[in-house]
Amino acid sequence: MSDRNFDDLAHRFRKRIYGGLKGDIRLAVLNRELAPVLAGEPGALLKVVDAGGGQGQFAMDLAAAGHRVFLADISAQMLAQAGERVEERKLQDRVTLLHRPLQELPGLPEVREADLVLCHAVLEWLEKPGEAIRRLRDLLRPGGHLSLTFYNRRGLEYRLLQRGSFRQLDRNINSGHWGGHPGSLTPQNPLLLEWIEDWLAQAGLSVVAHSGIRCFSDFMEESIRDSLPAAAIVEKELAYSRVAPYRELARYIHLLCRWDYRHSGPA
Repeated sequence: MSDRNFDDLAHRFRKRIYGGLKGDIRLAVLNRELAPVLAGEPGALLKVVDAGGGQGQFAMDLAAAGHRVFLADISAQMLAQAGERVEERKLQDRVTLLHRPLQELPGLPEVREADLVLCHAVLEWLEKPGEAIRRLRDLLRPGGHLSLTFYNRRGLEYRLLQRGSFRQLDRNINSGHWGGHPGSLTPQNPLLLEWIEDWLAQAGLSVVAHSGIRCFSDFMEESIRDSLPAAAIVEKELAYSRVAPYRELARYIHLLCRWDYRHSGPA
């Protein structure tokens, strides 16, 4: 397995991942969880690194709020689309685009000592996600924060159980291969929360907030979901996103982490 490059699927992300109800839920959870970090000291502007940021929807909003953003991705097509959005929103003086893999970012002096690092829906596409977490830690200033989302294997397992797809579930578990066909947006390496928590602890990162993204809406009958106001679904997703066991079955998990540099793991 190698790290996934989305040059071939860049055109699908804006609609499938960023748009519609899924995107609304994602942004609602992220905005709530990051609000305390972004507030900080009155008038203070943050240095933000979006590692594997793709088209940079969330990062663009941070730049529009005045923060300094470095957006990195291995996909030239994703960065091209991000560049179009930078120009549309006139953010050229606040956003720097970097055609670099996540693993190379600590070698760039301009992105180190970040106040906030974003890594959203990236780890599940990497060959060595545990190593990537250490590299993300290396980008932070002491006391800085990491906003991490990852595709939750428990949520995928539950979906397969719900559908009665027992053979597929057993085949995925035994083979270690979870991705669909080459054009699928189902990640090749969905992750377990306990793995992530262990890697974070080894890197000296402590979890300060834990939420689920899409805790129940993905499991609803489509006809029922479509009959309800999107705002009502988003409201209930927010209400249950911090509640166990719903957050443990969410399609994605969000963890807000802080680097306690005094107890940091090996670089």
